[in-house]
Amino acid sequence: MGWYPCFLMVLSCMGGNDASAGRDFAEPGLREAWLRHPVLGDPSFDAFERIPGNPLHRGSPPYLWPVNGFLFEDPVSGHWYVYVGHYLEGYAHAAENPSRCTVFRSTDAAATWEELGPVFTGEPHTFEDEITPFSGAPDVSVVYRDGRYHMAFDWGTPNLTWDVAADPPRDANGGAAYAWAERPEGPFHPAPRAIAGTRQQVPLAGKYRRMYASTIIPREQDWLVLTLTDSGPYFGWALVGRTAKQPEGPYGNETLLLHPEQAGYHPPLMEFFPAFVHDGFLYAPATSVARNRNFQCIWRVPIEDAMNPSAWRLWQHGSVWHAEPVEHEHHGIWGQTFSGFVGADGAFHVMFPARDSAGRGTINLARRPWARPYRARGFHFSGHAGPSLTLLRETGTLEHLTMRAEIQGSVAVVWGHTAPLGPDRPASDAMPHPVTLSRYDGLELRRDGWTLFSCDDAGERHTAAEGALESAPETCSIAWTAPGVLGLALNGQPVWAGPFARKAGALGLLASTFSHADVTQFEVAGDFGPGRFRYLYSEGLVGVAQHRDHWEETRDPAFLYGTGTVSRQEGVAAKWNIACSGFALWSPTGPGYGTAEVWVDDRRLGEVSFASAGPQASHVVFRAGDLEPGFHAIWVKNVSGPIPLDVLEGELGTRP
Repeated sequence: MGWYPCFLMVLSCMGGNDASAGRDFAEPGLREAWLRHPVLGDPSFDAFERIPGNPLHRGSPPYLWPVNGFLFEDPVSGHWYVYVGHYLEGYAHAAENPSRCTVFRSTDAAATWEELGPVFTGEPHTFEDEITPFSGAPDVSVVYRDGRYHMAFDWGTPNLTWDVAADPPRDANGGAAYAWAERPEGPFHPAPRAIAGTRQQVPLAGKYRRMYASTIIPREQDWLVLTLTDSGPYFGWALVGRTAKQPEGPYGNETLLLHPEQAGYHPPLMEFFPAFVHDGFLYAPATSVARNRNFQCIWRVPIEDAMNPSAWRLWQHGSVWHAEPVEHEHHGIWGQTFSGFVGADGAFHVMFPARDSAGRGTINLARRPWARPYRARGFHFSGHAGPSLTLLRETGTLEHLTMRAEIQGSVAVVWGHTAPLGPDRPASDAMPHPVTLSRYDGLELRRDGWTLFSCDDAGERHTAAEGALESAPETCSIAWTAPGVLGLALNGQPVWAGPFARKAGALGLLASTFSHADVTQFEVAGDFGPGRFRYLYSEGLVGVAQHRDHWEETRDPAFLYGTGTVSRQEGVAAKWNIACSGFALWSPTGPGYGTAEVWVDDRRLGEVSFASAGPQASHVVFRAGDLEPGFHAIWVKNVSGPIPLDVLEGELGTRP
């Protein structure tokens, strides 16, 4: 089921404004009732279970970050192989310890593993048109056809650094390449010519140049290589396709397939690698590189249509993956998304990288039934190096709530949330904006205690009540027993009752850093209706991979929440990727401001002027309604002069 039928189904199941009717939002049928976001977080209903024996591999000096890999089932022997990409900590470049790939083999379907060593012989290899042999080659994908094992891999010369990746000198380069072997263990033999090089690459969409992390796919009449590319200081990632008649090439011109600049909805900060094939379709999972590391999507396309950007569909939006609260997954999925295949047993077997509590990379395995992607009940929600916030799509006034969950760390039920949503920066390692973590009430649950609090407009917490616990809270109940009187019960026992005002707003969960909740009940009753959410200017910048130097963030009471941004040059744009049926654009106006066009997806709606005779505080400068309910891209494209960005207010609309 795609996103649009799910969205309509949820709007039908939600709504109703019946204060007496409780609905359990831990039911998988209501999974789309939750807001999920690449930076804020994802309550994941996925059915993945870990395979015993994790981690398969853990980083050690000097290669502390084995955080990429590829899982391959050999159709000839039936053996499984994991190709592990080993990096220095922080993806550092060092000529004496170049990044590399080693292969692990299991002859008993992942029960035991042995490391077989590097996939390349170590003999110097210099590609045509290069003057320096490549050394680093960590990220690979492998496929079998016509008696050979075919590999796509990324490569770099010893003197390549992150500083010169945007404009490398003649003797430094990196990119994507092809190699072949007679056995899956290798050794693999690089082709004479690379598939792509950063130095030779003309920037795509004016920003995408560095090519790395490729998947190779045989098709009926040709070979397809999908390559991840990034945009440096723009903090955007794109998936690029190339084809060739032979696996070694030469490969034709690249085509941008998935990227933030496309007209329609595209969640930001998504990194693609690797893709996989099943039953005639090509699947491209991607993971957000925000700090909480817990949001994934999967795009899908018929294999033979893969070079047509318009043929790709967002097949699964969130509820793809969850982290377990174990030491070797401390930082969540990390480095790339999972890599896998659908076996003859009908299971989706995957390898996934993570980082442990010491920051070292780990390589792990998991599986789920391919035909049953979701749990029978419940969801996981976690924060890792950054906190996570998820809210229900409805807003209103809570009457009572019952939650059953296993909690590690600190997780809060929040209600009355009225703050705008968005990241603190349009860049990797983004976290919820400080303004987003304000203007709500909450009940924080910990293994040893609880705290009832209110969070004010400045994000400061004010404790109303607190207490200790002898055992971890497994159930909690929040109920207003009389007007303005709140009662709390934990593990079936009343713990507090007292005056506490009911506030209207959004309801959800907040996971603190390195915290986790396995929720099996989230039953809610109250006066709720279709929600209206505000999204910060930072959401518009990250949504279309804007260069931070092209905008000037400012603190000014003219903006709704005291902070906004103003463009520094013409030709820039903002793009809010949200679910809505209508929207309102808020902004201050004043002398010296310019004009912009407003678009929804690929349709121009009109033009807005931010100029006025005198300064005016933020107000609605453009409004649109009657959009088809679902995911949309709301664009503000600069036409002339500096333009201010404040808040976009999205309306979820009513039931169809």
